[in-house]
Amino acid sequence: MINEMETEPETFRDEASALRRDGFRLMDMFADEPWGGSRTVNALFRKGAEVVRLWYSSGDVAADISDLIPSALPFERRMSEMSGMSFGIELDPIVYRRKGRGHPLQKASYDRSGEERIPIPHNMTGGDDVFEIPVGPVHAGIIEPGHFRFSVAGEPVIELNPSLGYTHRGIEKLMEVPVTRDMSRLVERISGDTCVANCIAYSEIMDSGSCIPRRAACIRTLIAEMERLYNHIGAVAGVCTDTAFNVPSAIGCGLQEKVMRMNAGLTRHRQLMNCVVPGGVRRDINDQRLRELDDFLIHLKFEVDELEGIMMDSPALLDRMETTGTLTREKAELIGAVGPIARASGIESDVRKDIPYERYGELGMSLVTASRGDVHARTAVRFGEISESISLVHQCIEWMEPGETRIPVRPRDGFHCSAVEAPRGELVHSAIVRDGHIWRYSVRDPSFVNWFGMCHAVPGNVVPDFPLINKSFGLSYSGNDL
Repeated sequence: MINEMETEPETFRDEASALRRDGFRLMDMFADEPWGGSRTVNALFRKGAEVVRLWYSSGDVAADISDLIPSALPFERRMSEMSGMSFGIELDPIVYRRKGRGHPLQKASYDRSGEERIPIPHNMTGGDDVFEIPVGPVHAGIIEPGHFRFSVAGEPVIELNPSLGYTHRGIEKLMEVPVTRDMSRLVERISGDTCVANCIAYSEIMDSGSCIPRRAACIRTLIAEMERLYNHIGAVAGVCTDTAFNVPSAIGCGLQEKVMRMNAGLTRHRQLMNCVVPGGVRRDINDQRLRELDDFLIHLKFEVDELEGIMMDSPALLDRMETTGTLTREKAELIGAVGPIARASGIESDVRKDIPYERYGELGMSLVTASRGDVHARTAVRFGEISESISLVHQCIEWMEPGETRIPVRPRDGFHCSAVEAPRGELVHSAIVRDGHIWRYSVRDPSFVNWFGMCHAVPGNVVPDFPLINKSFGLSYSGNDL
């Protein structure tokens, strides 16, 4: 349940500041297009199970709260660039980095013919013997495109600033369709390795006011944990790859491949696409497949434990991971970090426990946290979550009930919000529905806030540690760019 609080532009800062003092964290901020002469500016806050929508009607001028809540600055940059909002100060673009007539989310057609590319600014750090190193957007591996600017004095990094937006596809604009149109295929492609989490968030908005079948909810929960499994295993294998620890890297990649092949056997797709839809799931999973999955996970647990033992018993690997890329709890709270990145810095927050959805409220689950906030802590949290995911899937198999897997649904007009725990953390989808159409659809991927953790975690480390720190964060470029 969302607590809706309407306010005025003049009092928005005070209301937002009061929520922050009460322990609420900013989840998302976005503006919609004018309706009846005015638009709304929406800010979503969460504390545990409490979610507050603080909103006000506005023209093209919005209230700046970034001096009170620093984590609001990326959202204000996005609103300025994508919705044409003015905050009284010039804000650097964050998603699209092009300037044309109008703005990309406007209801009128957007003319791209006169667009100009906005150059990437230089870092603020300067001085004798300080050099700026540009990295990307094209990288040596198969990762997505992203540009990073390092300011260095010798090997140590003084400042790092990421510049993304190279995979922007206009997802939010494409979502403005009648609610009767199933957009799950598009939502799955927001970030290809997070298709289940995105589809669950979208489907929960479309399911609003309906109770989907219990078997469908159980299958959604099961495949969400299978998605978390292959993401976390891939992340720990990546840490080994970037430390040249080749044998455990190969073992981890092999385990990830086994999980993805099992995914294909369950849903006909290695990354679990084409399964979650509004009203339930597209196809059932038969009992024989579930028994095979149960046996597979028993063996997988032993193999993952063996991999963890190899990694955590290696003095050379521990030397690379410990105290490297530290994100303190203070800095994590400052940027509004979520997911394993936040939990590795001592922040106890997980949507599956705070606001249980699907069948999570009925499952036994422990929250895995650490306190040091370095590469080692993030790796340890992922290993802990792999064990928890295996346990959760076992429970889903045991509690699976016969029944329907899909019902017809249609959301009512109004504001809708859904938060789920994706492999990278809290994922937020919001929709404003008017006259049976999606008027505004907003997606806040966990990477959108976690990318700024890199700005705090990398400085103080040497340049060769950047790939390792980056891999330990394991963030999505396309999920950020939309």
